[in-house]
Amino acid sequence: MVEISIAKQNYSIESENALNQQIQIDQIAQQQYLSTAAYFDRDDVALPGLVKHFLEQAEHEGERVQSFIDYQQMRGGIALVKEVPQPMSEYASARSAVEASLALEKDVNKSLLNLTSIALNSTDSQMKHWLKSNALTQRVKNIEKVAKGITQLERTHGEGLGLYLYDQAILKNDGEFTV
Repeated sequence: MVEISIAKQNYSIESENALNQQIQIDQIAQQQYLSTAAYFDRDDVALPGLVKHFLEQAEHEGERVQSFIDYQQMRGGIALVKEVPQPMSEYASARSAVEASLALEKDVNKSLLNLTSIALNSTDSQMKHWLKSNALTQRVKNIEKVAKGITQLERTHGEGLGLYLYDQAILKNDGEFTV
């Protein structure tokens, strides 16, 4: 039996549970990005720009997971690192992989908004401030970048020389979708 931390103050069990759920959602995103990078790194796909992009996304998700764990500990909560389901590993096209990435970003953002709502309802202004300054703004920026990436990918018709040039531009732009 785990004792209640003496550091815990104005930190509801609902907030603690929601943060643990957020940790798992970000772990799922990290694993999905690793799996997507592996897909693009296969010899029959071979798109190094997209490999770089998705590896960087996985790294950022891992940093966020650690940040949430650290926050949970700081507030006197118990961080639960749970098992994650097997990520998708096959895609019909580069576009479908990037569209799946956009859906994932929106799901993670929706969960963050729910966590913020819980913080507001429990009058946990410290958590609300921490979420706003550490997670929400960056997630919205990620959604915009991925959406623009899809638009750029549409221009290439997702195949042939256009896809190759798109991928090379990502590779040269440090894994960013901006072309």
